[in-house]
Amino acid sequence: GDAGVFAPIVFNHLKLKKGQAVFIDANEPHAYIQGDILECMAASDNVVRAGLSHKYKDTETLLKLLTYRSTIPEIMKTVQLNKYSTLYIPPVEDFAMEVFKIPPSSKITLKKVQSATVLLTLEGAAVLQQGNTTSLKVTFGKSVF
Repeated sequence: GDAGVFAPIVFNHLKLKKGQAVFIDANEPHAYIQGDILECMAASDNVVRAGLSHKYKDTETLLKLLTYRSTIPEIMKTVQLNKYSTLYIPPVEDFAMEVFKIPPSSKITLKKVQSATVLLTLEGAAVLQQGNTTSLKVTFGKSVF
């Protein structure tokens, strides 16, 4: 048997609406039951599983890493940057996430950032253009670094 079947008894159960986000700190167990999510992680090489997966499980290591804090996760606050862009700012400096909802046939200019950036197309299609020479078409599920 898989002891992971008991996880729902001790996990907080949250039902997020489309566009909502929650921050889960390092060494806190989490799982999602259904739907689509975008999970962002800080630089790390430790995804440790203990159940509910066909992938490698390392229960002993997981038990050493866990914080055993009892908290209720908060729905993250967002900042509406402009009519096309919403910023999600977690309580860590490792990353932030900006979501753009751009109407068809619209053009926007992305601001320069001083860090690595990943663009993920969640619906529709777009053409990314840099200057007059480079363009790249992106469609649903495509990402650009």
